[in-house]
Amino acid sequence: MRAQKIPAALLLLFAIDSLHANRRKQKEKIIQPLTNICDISDRDSKVHCYCEYSQEINEAVKTECWVFNGGIETTDPLWASFSSQSNIETLAFNVRADGGLSFVPTRVLRYVRKLKHFSIKFSSIPTIESNTFVNITSIHEMTMTKNQIAALSKYAFYNLPNLTILTLDENKIKKLETDTFYELPSLQKLFLTSNNISTIEDGAFRHLVNLLELELDRNNISELKKECFDGLANLKRLDLRRNKLAILNSFTFTELWNLQELLLDYNEIYILAQRTFDGLSQLKRLSMSHNKLVTLIGGLFEGVRGLSALDLRYNKLKRFTYDNLKPIYDNLKLQKSYIYLEGNEFDCDCHLAWMHRLRHEAKSIKVRTSLENFVCKFNADPALNAHFTYYERMGTNNLEEVDRQQDDDADDVFHEDVDDTYIDEPKRVRAENERALLQIPVELLPCPADVKSVTDRTYTYPSQNEAKDYRNLIQTSATYMISINISVFVLPLLLLLGYE
Repeated sequence: MRAQKIPAALLLLFAIDSLHANRRKQKEKIIQPLTNICDISDRDSKVHCYCEYSQEINEAVKTECWVFNGGIETTDPLWASFSSQSNIETLAFNVRADGGLSFVPTRVLRYVRKLKHFSIKFSSIPTIESNTFVNITSIHEMTMTKNQIAALSKYAFYNLPNLTILTLDENKIKKLETDTFYELPSLQKLFLTSNNISTIEDGAFRHLVNLLELELDRNNISELKKECFDGLANLKRLDLRRNKLAILNSFTFTELWNLQELLLDYNEIYILAQRTFDGLSQLKRLSMSHNKLVTLIGGLFEGVRGLSALDLRYNKLKRFTYDNLKPIYDNLKLQKSYIYLEGNEFDCDCHLAWMHRLRHEAKSIKVRTSLENFVCKFNADPALNAHFTYYERMGTNNLEEVDRQQDDDADDVFHEDVDDTYIDEPKRVRAENERALLQIPVELLPCPADVKSVTDRTYTYPSQNEAKDYRNLIQTSATYMISINISVFVLPLLLLLGYE
């Protein structure tokens, strides 16, 4: 019996039906019930998230996720579940197991297109690779602290147009390369505290034209070149505390035209070139406490004539003359200023006589208090001791009286960082030969013979101008003390005798 021939048109119809059936099967395999990332019931899940306000699909705005159970891979299907909450604006990952997360979960970032705040903590991410965060246009703030990050590749942070704050504290970053931070037009704050940074390549911050605050404290930076600050023309605050800086050369900060605060405390600085701070015409606050400075070269503050807050505590300074202070002296009389010089090796001599005048001219309670507490080594003739004791008693009472007569403003324009070490430092016990300078009348301050500085052989002191200033100070101080003596002792005596 002959087989019946099937028409070609019918065969084509069968083929089309078969193709549609296969597509339906594939679609059924792909489309599975969506896991709500805010409502994971599987106890064995490697990630559990907690969503504030609402756990309904696409209603979560703030989500915190914890990574458990020995870690998660980049291919884990759980990452796709973040599509269930595409409206998340704040997303944080906290890793609760060693090695639990060794990469940045970039797949998640493709699902949460409204993300503004993103953070990862306690992970073990060795490197931020190039283009890891490329083109995430919605993000405003990113925090990646305590993640064991050792390296930042070029273009690691690339084209994040709305990123304003980037925090990379407490990692293991060793080097800042050129073009790591690229196309970040809105970045205003970059925090790199407590890393292992020892090298900053020229132009590492070149593209951060709108950066206002840069924190590089608690690293291993031993050298600064002016090229490493290229591009930071708008920077206002630079924190370099607790590094290993020893020498600062001329024009080190010359690119930082708008810098207002420079913090260099707890380094090993023993040499400052004469033009170290040239270019910092807007600088208001300079802090260099706990370094190894022995002397300050003449003209050091010529380039920072707007400086009104100076901290040189706990160095090894042996002299600080009026000529050192002259470019900024008038600024220190302002109400919001301060100067700290305690913990150095000053002798009580005429080179410090300017403190008497500044104490009475200053409007700032911080300046007055600092000068009143200033202690130096006083090796005077024993015959002066009784005279000194009299002035010491008189001076203390009169300084308090002057304070009561002046109006003080407690507000401060500077955000003063209180270092933990300052808080824990024991109160220094005054040595037998130490005296509060302001309790010594100017006329009793010895004036040493001309001495040449080891580091500045062209500088002798006291200069002719200084000698003139000291004579004026002596006359002013003597007149002031005489008027006090009359008011305190003579007037009461006259009244007692019946004179009016």
